[in-house]
Amino acid sequence: MLKPDINDYLNKTEFNSAEWISWKETESSFGVRWNMVYNLTENHKLKGKTRDEIKILLGRPTNESKKEMSYYLGMTGHIINTGSLTLKFEKERVVEIKIWQG
Repeated sequence: MLKPDINDYLNKTEFNSAEWISWKETESSFGVRWNMVYNLTENHKLKGKTRDEIKILLGRPTNESKKEMSYYLGMTGHIINTGSLTLKFEKERVVEIKIWQG
C-alpha cells in the first residue's frame, strides 16, 4: 500500500461513509476520497469484512470481479494522478488492501 506524502498527510480527513458514497468528481471536490482513504484503511478494519459489509460502508464499487472490488479515488490533491482503492477477496472476505496511484 502506498503511504501518503507530506501534502497528503496534511490533508487527511476522517472517513465519512455518506460522503464517500455520494461523492462525485468535480473541480471543487477532487481529493475528497484521497483525503479519507488513509483514515478508512487505518481505522475501519477492512480486512475480514464481507462483500456486503464493504458495499454498505463504501457503496457500489467502480469495478468488481469474483476476487476483487475497486473504488475510484479520483484526482489526487496534486491534480496530477488518479488512483483507486482495491480490495482482494478470498472466501468472500477481504484479505488484502491496495491503494494505487498513477
